[in-house]
Amino acid sequence: MPTPGKSLLGFMSKASAVSYLQELCITPNPNDIPALESEWLAAQAKLGPPTPNAGYPQVTNIPASHQSYINALMQQPWMQQALATNLAGVTFALVEIDPLLAFQFSIDGARSNHHCQPFGSPPTLDELLDACLPHNPAPDPVIMQPGANSMLLMSRSLNFQSIQTGHVVPGIVGMMVGFSLPVVHVVRYNGRCYLHNGFHRTFGARLAGATHVPCVLRDVPDELSAGIRPPGTFDVNLLQSGNPPTLAHFTQGRAHDVQLRAFTRTLHVTWNEYVVPAE
Repeated sequence: MPTPGKSLLGFMSKASAVSYLQELCITPNPNDIPALESEWLAAQAKLGPPTPNAGYPQVTNIPASHQSYINALMQQPWMQQALATNLAGVTFALVEIDPLLAFQFSIDGARSNHHCQPFGSPPTLDELLDACLPHNPAPDPVIMQPGANSMLLMSRSLNFQSIQTGHVVPGIVGMMVGFSLPVVHVVRYNGRCYLHNGFHRTFGARLAGATHVPCVLRDVPDELSAGIRPPGTFDVNLLQSGNPPTLAHFTQGRAHDVQLRAFTRTLHVTWNEYVVPAE
């Protein structure tokens, strides 16, 4: 079933845009190449001029009035583990939304609504903190479908993932699953800021009237650490150009309306038992 989305396919080459529309979107006729090329031209026309200060958002501290919230967040066991590993060295900040560089092609409107329904207009800082830096994040539903010698685990959240495989805990061999860190995450690479995680919440916050989002902010040494992984994202040459894709393209009506295919992350665990000769 398709889901309404916003796409920056106007930044793609013609061939890439046609493939994107055929593979990731629902269109009236995916084999009508001239119609798909016309859609790409329409998406290009909507992009408008370069975003001012692209990659250089305003960054400010979390207000002292809400520092107790951050202190409590840092005491959560899951956050303590993250701060000791993949979030080592982060700071907590309020970052301007529109100039953030966007390597992601599209935003799923349904997923954004799922995260941002509680927001007022505009959201309060308390509401933004609860959504963007939650103390106790509620996991997305996971459907488990058992088979004779297997188990399928499925979630609409693409943040659902295998965390550990093999000898998980003493006496148990298998797969440990969970969700990637549920925080809005901004990274700085070569001096420019990218939205690394939290596209749906950041998009929803901006539509509700917020200009900044609370997030974790860290410097990264290379494009892979920043999250730039073409062909699944825009490439670094475009992102570091004078006219890169930004959150402003999504939030200012400059992205193209598409019907996205709804994808489910599926993890498949199988097992078997044998008796074989020992010699």
